[in-house]
Amino acid sequence: MSHLQGWVSALLVFWLVVILVTPPPAFEHEQAARRSRPTVEIRPAKRTDGAPSVDVERAGRHPDGDALVICDLDTPFADDGVSGAAKGQLNILVHRQQAPLASGAFLGMVERKHFDRNFVFRSVDNFIVQWGIESPGPKTKGKFAKVGIDPPGSPPRANSRGSLNFAGGRSASGQVYVNRVDNNHLDREPGARPFATLDEKSMSIIDSIHSYKEGMGQVKAVNKGEDEVRSQFPMMSRIEKCWIEDDR
Repeated sequence: MSHLQGWVSALLVFWLVVILVTPPPAFEHEQAARRSRPTVEIRPAKRTDGAPSVDVERAGRHPDGDALVICDLDTPFADDGVSGAAKGQLNILVHRQQAPLASGAFLGMVERKHFDRNFVFRSVDNFIVQWGIESPGPKTKGKFAKVGIDPPGSPPRANSRGSLNFAGGRSASGQVYVNRVDNNHLDREPGARPFATLDEKSMSIIDSIHSYKEGMGQVKAVNKGEDEVRSQFPMMSRIEKCWIEDDR
């Protein structure tokens, strides 16, 4: 019996380690999301050389080639009397020279207005917030092209507080997450190096986003549309609009 208990304990420790080092997924709900979306004709911009479709030389003129993306965030269904509902502008500094592939993919999504009216469907205290699933509607675009993995940099970029990356390290999902705290254990995964950062004023807004317990049907509600979110998750925040500052 003691031998069996030892094996059980070892398995529990193994799975706990796996959970802790796994980066935010590009959600396991992707198949369900595709089933719930209306059928649309998808005509992505095709580049035979694999380069990003956005003109990264024009997008934002900042020191070191960085681009500034600004996103308006609101909690649209919170009652007027609710204090502390998240609201404000997020300043996202995109480091194009440090991570040109991921940056180009992200800026292309901003230009396509992919993130406009995206609900922050995942918000975990002392971990991350995540968005990038489009609600049903005429603007639904479908999948994005998968870009290569940028070098980690020197010194290597880290999943520290305020950094932003693609969920699962994959641009194809169109989902991004912001680290609320230092999550350096995520750096071990391929493609998990951030390509943008938020300033502390923006992070104070990120910190104020309401966190629902995971697995309560948030993604299912987002896929059904605004009425379902309003009914089930009235404190869920939303990215109302994003733009590249010099291109607004």
